[in-house]
Amino acid sequence: MIVSRLFCGLGNQMFQYAAGLALAHRRNTVLKLDVSWFSEGNAEANHERYGLDCFVLDSHFATEQELDWRRGHQRNAAESRFARLLAKIGLQRYAELLPNGGNWHIQKHFNFYAEFFDLPDGTVIDGTFQSEKFFAPVAKVLKKHFGFRFAPSEKVVKLVAEISDCDAVAIHFRRGDLVNNPKYQKSQAPLGAEYYKRGIDQIRSRIAQPTFYIFSDDIAYAKESGLCPDGAVFIDCVEDWNAYDALRLMSLCKHFIIANSTFSWWGAWLSENADKLVIRPDPWFANMLENNTRDLCPESWLATPR
Repeated sequence: MIVSRLFCGLGNQMFQYAAGLALAHRRNTVLKLDVSWFSEGNAEANHERYGLDCFVLDSHFATEQELDWRRGHQRNAAESRFARLLAKIGLQRYAELLPNGGNWHIQKHFNFYAEFFDLPDGTVIDGTFQSEKFFAPVAKVLKKHFGFRFAPSEKVVKLVAEISDCDAVAIHFRRGDLVNNPKYQKSQAPLGAEYYKRGIDQIRSRIAQPTFYIFSDDIAYAKESGLCPDGAVFIDCVEDWNAYDALRLMSLCKHFIIANSTFSWWGAWLSENADKLVIRPDPWFANMLENNTRDLCPESWLATPR
């Protein structure tokens, strides 16, 4: 068994699931999910809730006993109580530092490392794993796992037909916690106007008749920003609790100007257009020292100054 610890929003959970699936495939075993983070009061934003149930994948959840086993099953009673306390306050990753620590693997660093695939059966993986290199061996089957479980609403069905019938370009404006949370303001920060202007220019120089579709967690800002091309279609028919419909529509587009967001990363990656043009921000993080992002985006995606 491989267990993947899930946390944060849907895009992050998709990376964590994908890496776990690849490792489980490598070890010829099953994948289970640790969703305890979502019940421990860790979420800092509305979108940080368990979200993989929107996909057709089969979810198997790790029990508390299975997680305790991997934190170290030979501890005495006091050590076991302390390990459970660490888990309760969201620090279960440090339980592996206790005597008789189990197979709890904390991601070594942000970029890909090949030793990931040497991890043994019985491991809990704990990290973001934001690179397709962590799941390349199962990429084809993963797209099937990330098929959408629920039928779209009537308004979404109409947009599906429109998007499928043109050279649709998805533009994603991520605001939310990048604007409201001081931590993310410093490390990531929302993208500036120049990035979107450069991205639109690159699309127009390569695509004869693009139709722009605007996605955002703050669609009012996108409408008022003055950055969207004339005639752009604003995706404002998706309910907050059905964010997967935005991902569904985004993935049907043929080309992309993504934000520094795992959500639009996946929208672009899931697109089946073999000739897709993907504009991505460079650097991804506002703080250049935040993480090594060399493996974050596929090489074919166009790095564009933010």
